[in-house]
Amino acid sequence: MSAKYVVLGVSIMSLLSWPILVALDRLNIFKSERSALLAGLALILVALLLTILLFRRFFKRVDPFVYIFSLLCYDALPGLVLVLELDGYIPSFNATTLATGVEPLMKTSHGVVSTYWNGTAHLILYLAAIALYVRRDSHREVTLFWAGSLLNMYVVLMPALVTQTPNDKSAIYLNAPIIVLPILAIGYYMHRRPVQARSFLEAPKIWKRPVDLLFFMYFLLSATFVVFRGMAVLGGKTPSMKDYLKDYEPYLKDSQSFPKFQHWMADWSLVHGGAAAQAQFTYIAGALNKRTSANMRPAMTGVPGLAFWSINILMLVVPQLFALWCLRDPENHGRTYTVDLATPKYLVGDIVRKPARIYHKKEWKLEGKEN
Repeated sequence: MSAKYVVLGVSIMSLLSWPILVALDRLNIFKSERSALLAGLALILVALLLTILLFRRFFKRVDPFVYIFSLLCYDALPGLVLVLELDGYIPSFNATTLATGVEPLMKTSHGVVSTYWNGTAHLILYLAAIALYVRRDSHREVTLFWAGSLLNMYVVLMPALVTQTPNDKSAIYLNAPIIVLPILAIGYYMHRRPVQARSFLEAPKIWKRPVDLLFFMYFLLSATFVVFRGMAVLGGKTPSMKDYLKDYEPYLKDSQSFPKFQHWMADWSLVHGGAAAQAQFTYIAGALNKRTSANMRPAMTGVPGLAFWSINILMLVVPQLFALWCLRDPENHGRTYTVDLATPKYLVGDIVRKPARIYHKKEWKLEGKEN
């Protein structure tokens, strides 16, 4: 039952975050930058304290990133509600003031679709990682996928915020600390890798491994295409670059700057898969968003439309297939699973199966009181 209680508790705290923000807005807390900052810090501290109490009620030691996921759940839902209101999908709760005052990036198409991604995909990943952890299953794969996604989101966001005109310093200061989290997560879980015996068998040549060869060709072509697209955005003068920007992906010329920045193989493939999923979703959805001017939207028909969808769907799907391929072959690409599982205070449920021994009901007792 501990798994259900913990996940339920985190979900309830996430649901409460929106009405709390609305109440603070009605009290005019967000009219002053200082009061908004103090209120935000107070909410974070209260949420952190409640999260620690919740997890420590059932577990002796807790992965620090599980605490972080719980706090990020608290952050993800209000953003989702804000963009749903701004797009007219739900009734107004005075979110316009919050969205433009606290998060100016929501004025842009890229900012809106990034917030949709954060409030749906990231929220699901947070809850999945927490649920897996409290069930004493491996949450490493989910965490690395999330780290790649969030890192790509902020690698795109921060340069765009810095280079856009006018420059919004409050948005930069608000978002800058978050970019550290995925970097720390990658380092933390890479350092705690599962032990794996080294294989001394010589791998066949790559041309004798057709699936690996296809992925190699894809990544080579993808890297070449990204360089071509980057040079076009930076002002390449060749006719092919000009024609590509004009006919195929005019969204790359958007003045908001967001579209311009876009044995460990199994781990890194998950990080890359998360980054590719976030990048392609926000790019495609941003290009089609109603906030993007009509002359910046890609063509939906003809050769330009076919090229736009084929290229971008391919760059979305293939990294996910590559991650799955690596996970299916741990001998060649490395094992990836959580080494340090949760340590419960009580043995609860009918059977607890990890790490190796099976505990039955008759063995229930407080840890340390067997003697």
